Amino acid sequence: QGEFYSLAHRSPVPFSPLPLAFPSDHERMVYFGASSYFFNTAGIAYHEAGALVFEITEAMIPKEARFSLDTSVFSAFIPQLEEKYPNMPMKFRLSTPTAPFLTIGPGGISFQPIVDIQAYAILPNSSLAPLFLLSLVRNVSAVINVRSGRIVGSLDVGRIRLSLKDSAVGTFQVQFLQSIMNILTSNVLLPHLNARLDEGFPLPLLDRIQLSNILVRFHQNFLLLGADVRFQPR
Repeated sequence: QGEFYSLAHRSPVPFSPLPLAFPSDHERMVYFGASSYFFNTAGIAYHEAGALVFEITEAMIPKEARFSLDTSVFSAFIPQLEEKYPNMPMKFRLSTPTAPFLTIGPGGISFQPIVDIQAYAILPNSSLAPLFLLSLVRNVSAVINVRSGRIVGSLDVGRIRLSLKDSAVGTFQVQFLQSIMNILTSNVLLPHLNARLDEGFPLPLLDRIQLSNILVRFHQNFLLLGADVRFQPR
């Protein structure tokens, strides 16, 4: 079923490959299956390498959001911010405390990643002052396709659920931040991820091999790609 692992340090995978039941139809010349085990070991490798980290800064906020990423905005919900860090720019660092784990079924690909959101105030000397740490959970579904010999995709997200893990500016009700976090994740993080997924990942094709009549189907525990093959002479 294939496995991702770090070349620097190969750690054992905490789960086993699930059985796959390939369909008996032969509508296409070749078929390629990618299991949930394959994708989930990739999640572990990227997580352990520290690659699943994303920062949101003021420059990334779209104009249509109509708010600035600074303490004056958040002080309406967190009074101590105005006292300790008045009118200071902020940044958010998003990371995964655990590797994401997805499931594949006839309805498609879905997962529910847990994301830690660390908020910082940017001080006049450019150093960072930790403000609060949120935990975010959100349902995510994925659409997969094949284009120009590459697997491409896009993500769609549901509403977020927030909880407060730690705070250096006192306790506060996280539901007041719900709409802001929805904007940051939907209008900043999601377009960034979808742009990367739209670039795609190359299929392991031999030189001068072209695919046509491509189909993508979801089965229990794996994604099935089928295609007709044509050899392109020089």
